Amino acid sequence: MKRAKVWHFSVALVAMMVALLVLGGSSLVVGKGKLTVSYNPMPLNVPSIVMKEKGFLEEAAGGLGLEVEYKEFLAGYQMTEAMAAGELDIAAVMGGTSTITSYAGGREVQIFAAYGQSPAGFAVVTKSDSPLKSVQDLNGKAVGVPVGTEAHFLLAKALEEAGLGLGDIQVVNMLVPDAVTALIAGHIDAAVIVEPVLSKLQTQGKVVVLRDGVGLMPGLTVMTVRREVKEKLPEVVAAYLRAHVRSLQFMEQEVEETVELVAKETKLPVELVERIMTKYSFSPEIDPELLAGLEGTASFLEQIGVIKESIDIEGLVDTTILDELD
Repeated sequence: MKRAKVWHFSVALVAMMVALLVLGGSSLVVGKGKLTVSYNPMPLNVPSIVMKEKGFLEEAAGGLGLEVEYKEFLAGYQMTEAMAAGELDIAAVMGGTSTITSYAGGREVQIFAAYGQSPAGFAVVTKSDSPLKSVQDLNGKAVGVPVGTEAHFLLAKALEEAGLGLGDIQVVNMLVPDAVTALIAGHIDAAVIVEPVLSKLQTQGKVVVLRDGVGLMPGLTVMTVRREVKEKLPEVVAAYLRAHVRSLQFMEQEVEETVELVAKETKLPVELVERIMTKYSFSPEIDPELLAGLEGTASFLEQIGVIKESIDIEGLVDTTILDELD
């Protein structure tokens, strides 16, 4: 991990925060003495699990006079809708596609750091007894995938690599659990699935991987914030990043305890947690390669009609607060 420092806040910043909290005209959730963040332990959001279980965010936010409230969401669009309603300040983990789609739809969200990458956590699979042996064999076949997601993006890239396109297959729009059910029942020929379902089915011998995302897509998740929070209370974002980095440090230094925390929270066997964790890397940095990956994702979403026009990636991504934390 690139950042392994403990960051401190100046007295001036804390004083500024207190002054902002006293102001009565703010509509910010944090202006009411509460920092509301999303919490989703799955598919395997290890830093979030560590942060919550060890109380790192409570410590960082407490120094600014804030209480922490965690909220769970089933999908990225639910997080951005909650942000738009002023009910969520920070979405700890969002997929690149969800963030881009929401931003293109006019939501005032902004990426302030990367969360993690797991291209190996996405895969095009078929049943273990299927005659299909490669992505090229999918020509004319039915493939289950949630349209407009990272999984859909992987499918398009895998087909392109095999000399095919989305028009050469039958895309069946369904959520991953439904796609798995349909695949096992023989209603579709292949599916795009993600962790931890992927490793579960592999260890059970039920599926074989035709192509995972390594070398095809970043498998990127990001941290997003309501633009109003970032602009008016940047020290709140800094506090969150400070807690996140403490979580990353803990993961490096306390590997065994980290695995135990994740297994307990996700109710997955320790052996499965260890296997899946090898597919993930976590770093808040967003380098030019990741920016290019986001641009590629945005282009794909525009091509398939999920977003109507090109977006300004530089307007969506602002890592200033991260970059200034020395």
